[in-house]
Amino acid sequence: MSESFGPGVKGENTLRGNEDALSLGQFNLTVDWLRKAFALTKKIKKQVNFDMLQQVRIRAENWLARELDAETFSELLTDVTDTLYAGNATSAATLSDDDTFTTQELDKIKLALDRIGALPITVEREGGQETYHYACVISEVDEYNLRGDDRWLDACKYAQIRGDKNPIFTGRPVEWNGLLVYTLRGVKSAGCIQGSPLRPETKVYTDGAGAALNSTDITIYVGGASESNAGRQKDYTKFFAQTTGTITIGTEEISYTGISYRSFTGCTRGANGTTGAAHAENSLVTQRHISSIIGFGAEICAFGWGQHPQRIEDTDDYGFITGVGIETLYGVQSIKDSDGHTPNFLVMKAYSKNPGSV
Repeated sequence: MSESFGPGVKGENTLRGNEDALSLGQFNLTVDWLRKAFALTKKIKKQVNFDMLQQVRIRAENWLARELDAETFSELLTDVTDTLYAGNATSAATLSDDDTFTTQELDKIKLALDRIGALPITVEREGGQETYHYACVISEVDEYNLRGDDRWLDACKYAQIRGDKNPIFTGRPVEWNGLLVYTLRGVKSAGCIQGSPLRPETKVYTDGAGAALNSTDITIYVGGASESNAGRQKDYTKFFAQTTGTITIGTEEISYTGISYRSFTGCTRGANGTTGAAHAENSLVTQRHISSIIGFGAEICAFGWGQHPQRIEDTDDYGFITGVGIETLYGVQSIKDSDGHTPNFLVMKAYSKNPGSV
């Protein structure tokens, strides 16, 4: 419901006919099935000395938790109406080494949330002054940059309690200027890396023998060895822009016009004034080293459940194959006001280059 901006009436002026008409915002939330299953044979269960079914159930639950998080973050990143840029950048295209995530960016997010009228998560009152508290979620690389900021280090040294529980040593979430800071870490499993919705990652794949990616190839394969089936058990490009976009490998930027779960196609090499080059297998691939930070207050999105998560099981081939999985009926939708804006969260784009070789 919108806030009231009408002046009201004074004295003995008539109030009837001078009332404010409140605007109500409305949106649709659609739920859909989300399922995941694993197939086990009796042979596999006999080859291990632990409860295989229980371990698979745990992994299914972990997968669902990550998937629900990813869907929520993707919804917020897609539907946001207010976007900020770190440093002095004015667009994603102008982000560079000087535009990393620091305490200055935390201050900018806090001010912007105040100015768009975001609902605070909590409000403290002391001495007649109200203090609003919000939060933000950052990637692990942005956390690395933030913890190297001099203002951050000084605040932890002088404003926090000395000892082994100081955030310098623990890495715990802390509050800066009324803004709680949380970290969403990327996903890695064996040779498969995805990063996160806040900062997508993958790796170059050639032929499995360490050969280089040619400097003129217009299809770039990523991830690991070719799958033996037509499914998407390993979605290497899950968080990258899904139609067109630009990736970075080493110092080269490469634009693409198509994407699959394991490749970028229709590539233009040496984009944005960079030079096409050969790249070794396992070279890191990012979305131009750009990350997203979500700053938010209360009531940023709505969740719909047609069915809460449930375990599912099935058998085949006379009981030789056991299928174990999980399913839910779920939907998420960002909350908008009557003007179609997202009033309680925003996104900041920052330059987030991997600081090492890992």
